[in-house]
Amino acid sequence: MALFEKRYTNKVLLDDTEKLTSVIENARTIDGHTEYVIKTQRGPLPEKSWRVSRRYNDFVQLNAALSISGIDLALPPKKIIGNMEPDFIAQRQIALQNYLNNILMNPILASSLPMKKFLDPDNYTAPLHEIALQQVSLALRSDANFEVCKAIPDMGWRLRKHYYTVKNRQNPKQELLLTWVEFGPDKHLQDKDMQGVFKSLGTLRHNYIEPIVYQHVTENGALMIRNFYPVGTLRDILCVTKPKQPFIKKYGNPKQTKSLSVPEIAMYGYQKCAKLLDIENGLLGLPAFYRPYVVQRRKLHATTQVDIYSFGHVLYEMAFGRPLLEATCSELPYCEATLKSLLARSLKTGFTNEHPFFESTKHAALAVGSMERPHFKLSSHLKEALQEAVNKAEQRLKDEQKVARHQKRLVKVQEMMSSEEEMKKRKQKLKKEQKLAQEQRSANQLSANGMKHINGKSPERSDSPTSTSTATSVGTLTPPSLRSIDVPQGDGVPAKSTVPPPPLQMPPPVDVTSNLSKLTNERAALLGSICNFNKTSLRKVANEYH
Repeated sequence: MALFEKRYTNKVLLDDTEKLTSVIENARTIDGHTEYVIKTQRGPLPEKSWRVSRRYNDFVQLNAALSISGIDLALPPKKIIGNMEPDFIAQRQIALQNYLNNILMNPILASSLPMKKFLDPDNYTAPLHEIALQQVSLALRSDANFEVCKAIPDMGWRLRKHYYTVKNRQNPKQELLLTWVEFGPDKHLQDKDMQGVFKSLGTLRHNYIEPIVYQHVTENGALMIRNFYPVGTLRDILCVTKPKQPFIKKYGNPKQTKSLSVPEIAMYGYQKCAKLLDIENGLLGLPAFYRPYVVQRRKLHATTQVDIYSFGHVLYEMAFGRPLLEATCSELPYCEATLKSLLARSLKTGFTNEHPFFESTKHAALAVGSMERPHFKLSSHLKEALQEAVNKAEQRLKDEQKVARHQKRLVKVQEMMSSEEEMKKRKQKLKKEQKLAQEQRSANQLSANGMKHINGKSPERSDSPTSTSTATSVGTLTPPSLRSIDVPQGDGVPAKSTVPPPPLQMPPPVDVTSNLSKLTNERAALLGSICNFNKTSLRKVANEYH
């Protein structure tokens, strides 16, 4: 590394728009109170995770800070007696997890400073307002025309952008608004080029861009002064709010909202009723509000596509009076056909061609005087520097989209693997059950075949009279069949049992000659007894009962 290497800028590398996800892992008791361990992850990578411990009172303070939004977040109630019981702690942990999920699903609440401090104290505990006031005082020290009056806290959604009312000493009645913001992660211009671009930006003239009254760039950020309009921005009109109120109070849960018809949209678009503010955000490297949605879209790479996609979100809010809180809209509400087609194309593909909606609204709008010719000059060197900065910003977006897709595929693969393992377990269990059933059927069939063989009905007998099977069948007494056994029941009535008999074991082999001689002698003795029986020795028994 060179000793005198030039350092171009001091920018904030942390992207405040990255999505945070939190999970309460467990609860522990420390010094008589319960602390909940929260694991938080920034973005799709598990490596960007950390843990913080929070008590229930910390959740209460967070809820008080977010209560100005008017959104019911369902914080679990406080309990004094029995709050250390394990069952209660487990139930409260589940309720607090649902509470965090409700906050993180709302992009307005999730991007608020109280929520960032709660989940990521290491990056958001610095006194941002005091630091910004010091930078503003240093920037205006060399200019005696402007005087800072008072701060307007949390007027916008950017955590590092601060607003102040300013008085022009030459024109005290003129209402001015000063903004100070630090450089963002996409700031790639060198300090010298940044000075030249902002000098040209001060001379920009366009019908639909609010001109800059005063601009100043430092090594840490930029200061801009513009005219202040009491009516507020377009979103203030849609939400019927006052512009100087905190951001989450104005747009968190507005009591009244209004949507615009197609002629009204044409009026705001072509009658100079709405002008763009903060066009310098891209030069300063600040990420867009809809960047978390853009990261989820695979085909949105170019800055023009991102601008058109963001325009689709703005047009959706103008047409329906509420923001679109998703990356895409599968089914649009009912609206005019040309407007619906425009919304579908801008939110889906980020088209770059013209659309019939603009021609129809342009003809419907009344012409107000002649259009002023735009004026903006840049040197060829600054154009090349801007193009290089744009390419680097687009590359960072592509890298984040690639990482997001990779993590999404990993999650799907893990889900498929877990489902495949479950399927394997089910198949193994089914095979085992089938095997047991088959073995049972085989055992029953073998027992049935054994009984048939014992009863002398086996078809496998040999024709030879001297074979072992013939001798065995001749010399062995056949037991009675056990297929139907009379089992006496409790009332003395015999009932047939359907229990299959156990398999019978074959008798051991015996001597054929001895068995035949013994059987012949027994038969001869039996025949001799029958022939020598004397019937005269029988007595007649008289039956006394008639």
